Amino acid sequence: QRSWRKMRAQLFAASPSGVARMEKFDVRDDSTALEKTSLRRCARRVIRLSDCVSVGPAGTESCPKATAAFYLTTTEKSYLLASEQRDEWITQLCHLAFQGAKETMQNSARTQPSPAVPMEENSLYSSWQDLTEFPVLVVQTDAATRCGLHGHYLLSALPQSLTLKDPQSRQPLLTWPYPFLRKFGQDQTVFSFEAGRRSDSGEGTFTFSSPRAPELCRAVSAAIACQQQGKDAPDPRLFCAPDPQPPAQGLKTQPWGPGAEEPQPSPPLG
Repeated sequence: QRSWRKMRAQLFAASPSGVARMEKFDVRDDSTALEKTSLRRCARRVIRLSDCVSVGPAGTESCPKATAAFYLTTTEKSYLLASEQRDEWITQLCHLAFQGAKETMQNSARTQPSPAVPMEENSLYSSWQDLTEFPVLVVQTDAATRCGLHGHYLLSALPQSLTLKDPQSRQPLLTWPYPFLRKFGQDQTVFSFEAGRRSDSGEGTFTFSSPRAPELCRAVSAAIACQQQGKDAPDPRLFCAPDPQPPAQGLKTQPWGPGAEEPQPSPPLG
């Protein structure tokens, strides 16, 4: 049976005096905080981030209370970690392990003279904004009429909510947080969702026509899946379990069918 043990960890960026690394220290049984001078006296284990292969969330693992799990895989070993600030740890680890190496290669490339390479515009290029903003046309429903919606808009699948924007000014007009969506779905070129009564627009069904309706539906599913993995927790300590195997990750689409009156915050949304 897997058991968790308390630990503290520090991340160090690469510098002239050291490599990018994570240093792990065990926490004393009385859970008292360790000062920097105490950390130097503790047994430490060093993970070289240059040996890192992958970092990612581990949403299916059973974690200590008020934490969320993620995995760190190196060329020699795989670690399973849990923390209150899981997303921050993943972001920083990826930056030190992967982005730093990328910047080093780019800096090295700049020092090498190279001839001018002819280039042409890629007509298929899509920016980050293009991937989250979808042009839509309102299909009239009772809820859309009540909110005065008609014509063309931009519908953004943001990390926390669906946001309807003015197509010219890109100013937000209506916002639907994902916990306030009872159900959603798409059929060919139509995307539709049912808002709960706690949303700004009030309850009702909103339907939009868009040639990118399948992409829009997938973006909403992915955002809800990411929200499911985040947990609020007061305890900032980091926990570690020995030698885990990274779990298989997957996303499930929110069913378009009969639903509860209002979703509860704790059960999965997707």
